[in-house]
Amino acid sequence: MLLAGERGPAASLLPDDLNGQAIVAGGWVDMKIYLLMMTFRVWVVELAVSAVNYFFLMIKVYEPKYGKLKAHQIGMSTRIDYIFIFAYFILFFAKRYTVLDTLVAGVFWLLLILAFEWVGSFILRRPVREILEGWHINRGFMWPYVLAAYLLSPLIVGLIFHPGQ
Repeated sequence: MLLAGERGPAASLLPDDLNGQAIVAGGWVDMKIYLLMMTFRVWVVELAVSAVNYFFLMIKVYEPKYGKLKAHQIGMSTRIDYIFIFAYFILFFAKRYTVLDTLVAGVFWLLLILAFEWVGSFILRRPVREILEGWHINRGFMWPYVLAAYLLSPLIVGLIFHPGQ
């Protein structure tokens, strides 16, 4: 039971308006670190959505019906769309951020996904040629556009919608 003026456990996860700091698990955390924590959490959830998008929709549904390239284009277009939705949630839960903060979140999100893709691919012993296949925009592949969405979506969403503020 809480006394008047006390915060419950859920309130301790929300940013506080005191000098660019947030209260997380009972301690003070800088808002930039809090934004990166939110970015990491959203990245983990987005990975699960991307796995469904790739392994189920792209490979099982789109590829047999439309072929590999068209399936890639549909899947990556879908991924770009939900990256922007997840960027909205990053900023909504972060509450306070600057333009520079949104760029830092975008760079962090991009580095997380690149590290995951490359390290995971090397663990699975995929050849580099196969990893780079999606990078060929001249052949219709869209992976560089997806990476641009990771980098720029927090900035674009923050400038247009101002979630959480």
